[in-house]
Amino acid sequence: MAASKGAKADAAIATARLAVERDPHGVRAWVTLASVLVERGRLEEARHCYQRAVEIDPGFVPGLNDLAVVLQRLGQLSAAEACYRRALKLAPAETEVELNFAALLGALGRYREALEIVEGVISRNAALASAYLLAAALEQGMGREKAALERLEQAPPLKSDSLRLLAQRAEILRALGRAEGALDDCDRALELVQNDPKALHIKAQLLQELDRPTAALEAFRHAETVTRSPAALIADRAWLLAELGRKDEALAALDRALGLQPDLSIAWYRRAYLRRYGAGDPDLAFMQELAEDPNTAYADRMTLCFALGKAYLDMTDGGRAFKWLDIGNRMKRAVIQYHSDVDVRRLREIAATFSADRLSRLGGSGIASTRVIFVFGMPRSGTTLVEQILASHPLVRGSGESTHLHDVVEATGYPGGTAQLLPNDLATLGHRYLDLLADNPPRTPHVVDKTPMNFLYAGLISLMLPNARMIHCRRDPLDTCLSCYALLFKRGHDYSYDLTELGHFHRLYSELMSHWRRVLAPERLHEIDYEMLVGDTEHEVRKMLDFCALPWDASCLRFYDTRRRVATSSLDQVRSPIYTSSVGRAQAFRTWLAPLEAALKHCA
Repeated sequence: MAASKGAKADAAIATARLAVERDPHGVRAWVTLASVLVERGRLEEARHCYQRAVEIDPGFVPGLNDLAVVLQRLGQLSAAEACYRRALKLAPAETEVELNFAALLGALGRYREALEIVEGVISRNAALASAYLLAAALEQGMGREKAALERLEQAPPLKSDSLRLLAQRAEILRALGRAEGALDDCDRALELVQNDPKALHIKAQLLQELDRPTAALEAFRHAETVTRSPAALIADRAWLLAELGRKDEALAALDRALGLQPDLSIAWYRRAYLRRYGAGDPDLAFMQELAEDPNTAYADRMTLCFALGKAYLDMTDGGRAFKWLDIGNRMKRAVIQYHSDVDVRRLREIAATFSADRLSRLGGSGIASTRVIFVFGMPRSGTTLVEQILASHPLVRGSGESTHLHDVVEATGYPGGTAQLLPNDLATLGHRYLDLLADNPPRTPHVVDKTPMNFLYAGLISLMLPNARMIHCRRDPLDTCLSCYALLFKRGHDYSYDLTELGHFHRLYSELMSHWRRVLAPERLHEIDYEMLVGDTEHEVRKMLDFCALPWDASCLRFYDTRRRVATSSLDQVRSPIYTSSVGRAQAFRTWLAPLEAALKHCA
């Protein structure tokens, strides 16, 4: 069948070439030849044909649009932008050109400019589903998944776009942590088109996030067989292998992905986090060339900057490390909306809402379950290590990070909306959370919810689940913040892309933790310092297990042998024996951390 299709396509190309030879000045002949070349993936030849067509007729707007699309696919983004602008000058309200141009601007990181164009299209044609889909994609690019979902909900229900809508909504729901709903959308999309590559890809990612790694690996492999360009799928499968502790296989898969697509930025980024770099490594020159190429898409350049920053941190080359980290963080900060004053008001309102008096009056509310052990703190503070140690105990399962508590709590209008909650309401919240978290039947008596930002909810946790244990992980502020600044988070943590804002947020976090320290009973909140944990591991682990009312088990000291999926950027570190090289790591880079130090100086 494939050979038959190929033969037909070659025959179509031959026929189109003959038409061009017969009429070398005919625009239609050149465009026809270009279109069949595009179908065969021969984009450079197609570009020449479209260029010839618009040379013959400089006012041929469809030809300019098609030329711009091909230039974009070839990675020649600046030339594509010029071509779109030329077309729009001739036909300012040509919808197809406007939407294609907006998509290009999105690739260039100019999301707001692109969104204005799309909104103009929607104002003229509110029934155009593709415009809503593009608007949603642009909102996603700015990290505004809730707004993206609203865009899709506004889209007219046109059957021709239902597959695209389902796949895109699944992607957005996945980013929002609503994996089950996203999986439903994927399955519905795959009922429409059995082997749709995008739906298969998203489904594999969802199975991964739902901690079904065997099914996810099978789904990735199946998706790879039905897509023409499997490099991104292979890179995602590689990361799942890394999460499962299969590092050598992961690196081999990333090498294969880069062999198929050498400019695949996410593969370079993941490779950077699975290995250490030394001077003269050939990867560095290649990544730098891609990062400096103005035709590299905005999101890809940003990703490469973080990969380069991490590589130069490995070499303790602060000048080069912060050159790239500063660029990458500025690029990320430019496309997100973060206002530190909102966090100031929110975290201080939380402390005021959960006063010592209120916690005392409602003490003993909720439900008496001891099942959950909460582990929280700033990202990169040792939370993954603590979870891995606990999950190595035979009575404990690690569940990783989740949005379950966030979803339950924020639905109350937290924090202000919780002010009038009664004991029965608190018990209902506790049951709702446990229902989301539970595995049926439970595999272990205890489960760890290791979600760093749950420090926001410590007061409410103590009311919903008064017998739950909470472990707060602390680490030197400079070391913590440097590790955050060097990381491109998959979602959230918008405070981390500017050193001053990062320092301010750490201060707010420290203030709130000081409040919890004052108002929560010590038998409910245990604090562990990363530096002490790696310096005297057995002593700290014994204290932690005692706090959790768990018997001593030496397997907790062999945490690096525990086979489980670890889905954080610390996945490689927690599969190694304890090491102390990360303690005081930031000291070598203090020259470049001055804005951070200034923001931290009043840290509680």
